[in-house]
Amino acid sequence: AQGIDRYEYEKELKLPNGARRYPDFTIMDDDTGAVFYWEHLGMLHTPDYRQRWERKLSEYRTAGILPRGEGDGADGTLIVTRDDDKGGIDAQGISRLISDLLGG
Repeated sequence: AQGIDRYEYEKELKLPNGARRYPDFTIMDDDTGAVFYWEHLGMLHTPDYRQRWERKLSEYRTAGILPRGEGDGADGTLIVTRDDDKGGIDAQGISRLISDLLGG
């Protein structure tokens, strides 16, 4: 689908600190060997959700998985998308993001 060779939904990711995370999608680019972990944030307006996300983001960074735009992480790139203020998603924006990342 759209230049994505392989992906898994909520595939377990074991971090070096022993934590287990389940990114929304794990995407493998067979041509480059790159691995992308995709998190879609749907409830950042909720304080508990935002705190959990900030903790999770810190764990990703510590594990060498850096958000897109912060350079390539040694162990993967984190893609972060989020709902808009009304709870909707920008499907065209996500499609452009995938094309940009994977040349799809």
